[in-house]
Amino acid sequence: MNDKNANKKEQIIKTAMQLFAVKGSSSTSMQEIAELCGISKGSLYLVFKSKEELERSIYIYCFRMIRDPLQREELESRRSPREKLRNQVEILLNHVYELREFLQRQIQEFAGKDVMEVPEWLRKSNAPLLTWFQNKLETLYGPDILAYTGDLSLLGSGMIHSYIRVIFNQGSPVSIARMADHLVDLLDIVVSGLLADKPDPLISSAYLTQWLEEHGDTPRKSPLQLIKEMKVLLSATPAVDTQSLEEGLESLGILESEILMPHPRKAIVRGMLANLQSYPALDKELQDLNKLISPYMQNTCGLY
Repeated sequence: MNDKNANKKEQIIKTAMQLFAVKGSSSTSMQEIAELCGISKGSLYLVFKSKEELERSIYIYCFRMIRDPLQREELESRRSPREKLRNQVEILLNHVYELREFLQRQIQEFAGKDVMEVPEWLRKSNAPLLTWFQNKLETLYGPDILAYTGDLSLLGSGMIHSYIRVIFNQGSPVSIARMADHLVDLLDIVVSGLLADKPDPLISSAYLTQWLEEHGDTPRKSPLQLIKEMKVLLSATPAVDTQSLEEGLESLGILESEILMPHPRKAIVRGMLANLQSYPALDKELQDLNKLISPYMQNTCGLY
């Protein structure tokens, strides 16, 4: 798309957002949008084939409007990971505040509908976002915190939704900058308690693994899937004698049974992983299995 067409498309999107903020999308016609843009209705339909296509483009426009500065902050080399996270929270809240009239009207419209279908492009963005959050947590607090990714995701998203409710109200006494500081400070406090007490997480690592497999664009294997593949690979390796094959399959079987338990015994899991190191044919798969298992070994919360 050339610059002229891109500018025209953006103008239509911004105009439609202005009308949607005042009247709502269901009460705004394509004719009204065209008139406010100073173009004919036919010209509008040359850019957007339907009102539904225009609405999808608006949501993608808003999503990218927030995502792009967040990504730029992530690439900023002069700030620490904690500073980046704090600034990203502030960027997110500032853009939501800029879009507040449009978003509030859309929320009101959705509230009147029996079913709100989440767009596929938005559903697909959730898995990469969770993976990004896992990486952020590990960078900030170390691998021991990964077992609590689900719990901290609930906490973070809940706090952000609460902040949004506050900033939607006119005359909020709390600044967005203070909210960003507050969220990161609160995260530090909660993480400190989790790492000290090591309670069982509410959202298990098993559930997160399964969720990422179902919702990610490139599904991750579960430990059980990888173990099954290792059994097949080991059985098909001609260099392994009968006794070694039986011992290797036994170690994989014990490991599989242990992972199926609600509270896997870490000593057993580590022992079986150590046994499997004597099989060169499984080197790559064993490395992958260690990566899947190691974040959760600090907390007996179940792996599947």
